[in-house]
Amino acid sequence: MADLLLRGSAAQVVDRLKEAWVAKWWLRVVLVWAATRAFTVLGFLWANTLQGPTPWDPTGHPSYFKYLDTWDAEWYRKIYLDGLGNGSGYNHVLPLNENGAVRQNAWAFMPGYPMLIRLITGLLTLKPMIPVWSVVGNLVSLVLSFGVALMVYRVLNLKLDARTSLWAVLLFGLWPASPVLQTPYAESLGLLLLAFGLYYLIQHRYLAAAPWLVGLSITRPGMISFALMLAGMWVVRFVKHRRGSEEFPSLERWKLAALTLFSGFLGLIWPLFAWWATGRQDAYTVTELAWRMDVPDAKLVYFSGWVYAGHVFFGEHFSSLFLPFAMTLTAAILLSPAMRKLGNEMRLWVASYMLYLFAVFHAQSSTWRILLPAFPLIGGFALLTTNMRKWQKAVIVVIMAALQLWWLKQCWNFASPDITPP
Repeated sequence: MADLLLRGSAAQVVDRLKEAWVAKWWLRVVLVWAATRAFTVLGFLWANTLQGPTPWDPTGHPSYFKYLDTWDAEWYRKIYLDGLGNGSGYNHVLPLNENGAVRQNAWAFMPGYPMLIRLITGLLTLKPMIPVWSVVGNLVSLVLSFGVALMVYRVLNLKLDARTSLWAVLLFGLWPASPVLQTPYAESLGLLLLAFGLYYLIQHRYLAAAPWLVGLSITRPGMISFALMLAGMWVVRFVKHRRGSEEFPSLERWKLAALTLFSGFLGLIWPLFAWWATGRQDAYTVTELAWRMDVPDAKLVYFSGWVYAGHVFFGEHFSSLFLPFAMTLTAAILLSPAMRKLGNEMRLWVASYMLYLFAVFHAQSSTWRILLPAFPLIGGFALLTTNMRKWQKAVIVVIMAALQLWWLKQCWNFASPDITPP
């Protein structure tokens, strides 16, 4: 690139840059993503000017890295510092409150991301400390986010043209919760592993997808939804094979069936490990429920979180309609012409992941962030809007940028008592 700028006239340099822009898909993605990351940095700096005292910094207006090292990053930091043992990381005994209910603790967070930061700081011969974590964690997440952008483009580009895929990357970077991709959260690593897995699965390269799914299983929850997606893929391919519209060789059937079972097993690894380490069979589940309820005998009731959310958002009379409405809306979107063009694999992933969220998640402000793995939906929206006029697309960009600033102010900033965590 330096040689390019040193040779020829200014017009020639511009022409060569244009050629590079057209030829190098990765350069386009990196530049677009860099623009969205610059905006999120400015957004964080702006939101920090509005931030008062918090549990993480009683003085208010912390430094940039310290400001990003809040909320769930605190739990990953504890795991990074203490790991498994009796410190602030993964305790062998679940903490209880005065009522005998399990309190919030690190077992709700998987070790993949803090293990990666521990490995990197070890290679840099840095002693595990909070300042090291804050700086390295933020920078690693930022770097990983560029990998996420590249792989989101590659996944969507399997079904969409280059222009639409790049437009989708821009929209993904402006999604309200995308700033979390440059904080010490596991989202950047988890999305990178997810995108790699989907990239190979869409091409029916099942063995190549397996290592990425292993990494994902210890980074972010929801691996069971992958097993559901793969089971759906097997059924769809088998039906098409029987109808004569698609080949589904015997070897591929066995590979896909084996990967389906393997993914289901991966979804159980972390709950089983938590059981082994604490001696409590429901250690992982009851820890997750600690963010919802404060009772000694907390039990997971599938789909109850969205019913409760409906009661909170819409009152008693309409609470029972919220979950059916959300599920019907999801189905309608997945059956739309734009989503159909993304192919069965991506639609099956979104359907499986959303069903998982409906079953076990509690709809609240974190939904903006939790929806990030459903990024093919952005691809569908990009396809729907890609041929709009420039001013119309500019309006979409402005609206999404404004929503991102709103998210930073409403969700990332802390205001006691805070009920809108990111």
